[in-house]
Amino acid sequence: MQKTYLRRQVNFDQFKTIRRKKRLRTLILSFVLLLVLGGAAYGVYRTGLLQTVSFVARLINPVQLKETDGRVNVLILGLDTRGENWSGLTDTILVGSFSPTEGDPVMISLPRDFWVKMDCPIALGAKKINAAYNCGGGAYSSGKFDQEKAVNFAKAKVEEVLGIQIPYYTVVNFGGFKEIVDTLGGINVCLEEAFTDNAYPIPGRENALPVYTRYEVVKFSAGCQTLSGDRALKFARSRHGTSNGDFDRARRQQQVIVGVKDKILTLDFFLNPKKVADLFSALKNAVRTNVTLGELQRGMDIAASLKEISAPESLVLDTNPDLGLMIHPPTARYGAYVIIPTAGETNYIKIHQKVRALLYAPKIQEAQGDKAE
Repeated sequence: MQKTYLRRQVNFDQFKTIRRKKRLRTLILSFVLLLVLGGAAYGVYRTGLLQTVSFVARLINPVQLKETDGRVNVLILGLDTRGENWSGLTDTILVGSFSPTEGDPVMISLPRDFWVKMDCPIALGAKKINAAYNCGGGAYSSGKFDQEKAVNFAKAKVEEVLGIQIPYYTVVNFGGFKEIVDTLGGINVCLEEAFTDNAYPIPGRENALPVYTRYEVVKFSAGCQTLSGDRALKFARSRHGTSNGDFDRARRQQQVIVGVKDKILTLDFFLNPKKVADLFSALKNAVRTNVTLGELQRGMDIAASLKEISAPESLVLDTNPDLGLMIHPPTARYGAYVIIPTAGETNYIKIHQKVRALLYAPKIQEAQGDKAE
């Protein structure tokens, strides 16, 4: 019933003149912004309020987006779960940021092996950051899992590491993610080097015996290719087969997000009301977010005002010596493979400096130019 309603509301036949091009461009930019906000479109679908972008012009006094020093930040967490299970380790920890006035999108990835201190029953005062979500939600205690507490706890840890405030969050369920990509007809990615992962975990066989039956072999060739939902998920989750392991995976996860954005931007997608309706349905199954309808309305206004949305700048907190931010300490010391800041276990000052330089580089350069004059 909801899909029928969506088809009736998203009436693209009305765009038939120069005005058609303007509105369609506005719609495309709006969808890109929604992607940056992390699935806020789900809220529109859920409440049955989806209409054409002309709906925005009728809104009165839209709310302002929560900004930190002129930027909107959103935490994106990818869960290794499917269906209605919203607890689990976060295989994807990524912060998206953009300027409401300039665009300037930025993506920052935190590897799952990042060691942090946290008060968690089984963590003994420390744990990898990918367990923060589960820890905060009570997954390691006997109580019922609380997703809001889980997100807030994980978000606080990421804010501590990066030195920025992050008002918004999106939690993505991997099973629903596959549905999103398939709804889009696949996504396009380009790979510089081929790789083979001989130990990709098979869902549902985590405890199977013999042990080797828990894994499968996945291969990706070099070059540009179109990935289905299943292949895109494997592309984003694979940890083995490349020299930089989890760091390369973080970069591929950023590639996947850009691939989804690029596919949504294609004009043909918006000329198919069924695909648009199916995308909202997929978002409903895959995403949980705290973006409100009022904030969504404001986001659409911003998207319509931007001339273009540039390719995002990206940062992965890896152990690259040229970056000088992270190191891999002796495994025996921590009982597992972890990475910590070069400045010390909980000294994030270098990371804070790098993040601020990335987010505010244009303003810093402009200020320096003004002083020089």
